[in-house]
Amino acid sequence: MKRITSIVAAALVAALAAGVVAGCSSQPASSATASGSASASASAAEQSQDAIIAELKSAVANEPAYKSVTLTELSKATFFNVPEAVETDASASSDSADSEAAASGEAASSESASADEATSDETIESKAVYKFDESGDKLKTSMTAEIEGITLQYYSDGEDAVCVTDGPVYSGTTAQFDSTHFNGVAAYLKDATGDLNTVIDCAATVTKEQQDDVTVYTLTLDPEKYIKSDEILSLMAENGDSVVEAVFALGFDQEGHIVSIHKVITYVANASDLTLTLSDFDSTVVEPMPEADKTYEEMEADIDAKFEALYDELDLTSEFQNEAK
Repeated sequence: MKRITSIVAAALVAALAAGVVAGCSSQPASSATASGSASASASAAEQSQDAIIAELKSAVANEPAYKSVTLTELSKATFFNVPEAVETDASASSDSADSEAAASGEAASSESASADEATSDETIESKAVYKFDESGDKLKTSMTAEIEGITLQYYSDGEDAVCVTDGPVYSGTTAQFDSTHFNGVAAYLKDATGDLNTVIDCAATVTKEQQDDVTVYTLTLDPEKYIKSDEILSLMAENGDSVVEAVFALGFDQEGHIVSIHKVITYVANASDLTLTLSDFDSTVVEPMPEADKTYEEMEADIDAKFEALYDELDLTSEFQNEAK
């Protein structure tokens, strides 16, 4: 949820500031691979739950280090039973007062029934590609995200960063733009998935299987343990939006790198589905940062101007404007 919220907010800011910018593969298994997969699955079936968890913890602890990587994020947030706008036909005519009253009563009843039924699930999807390079004296990153038809681009070199739109390119610092990925891939992963050892400790069941050259561990979590392990989840539960179900799948390649993380969490009022794919270990190159033509402070001024224009267009009261600010 936190990932979706931050991306939606960033997309809104970029759209208001300067408009939008222009602008996972699978491999068939060979018969030999399929045979190896079946053998690995059979072997995993013979392992106890404790043995698989111990093996997984060891894999996480001993993942090989790397200096650069490309990470693709596919995110989907679904909000349950979102009210829909209900339109009614206010025009009615009648030859008598009695028939008019009856028609009015039927319309009210129909409107009430429609309002009760006028809900549906709403889904927001996004895709982002991150590049991280820590091979030099300063961390370099780039990010291109697409959400609801809006594309955002960010680049950073050390503490310097830019935001690219279809108009201006805004310069600022990583602290000003305030995105976790500016702190590196480890910080990004912890923000996106939480501490993996903590997640593993919350497992109710675990399975292990071989998918081509990737070993996948699938954890079905105990909701109560998972909620207690995280302050935000605990707060959500206190406010009636508890975790109902949580499943994590972690994939490791033959070198021991985590190459995939799939996290699906269902809450009372919503659900999140996050897929992370990591590739190009130690071969990722971050493109040079584009030259900026406006500052972060000018971006803030542009955003304020866009909000003011929006308020005027919608004819909002000054009181509402002040509250919104």
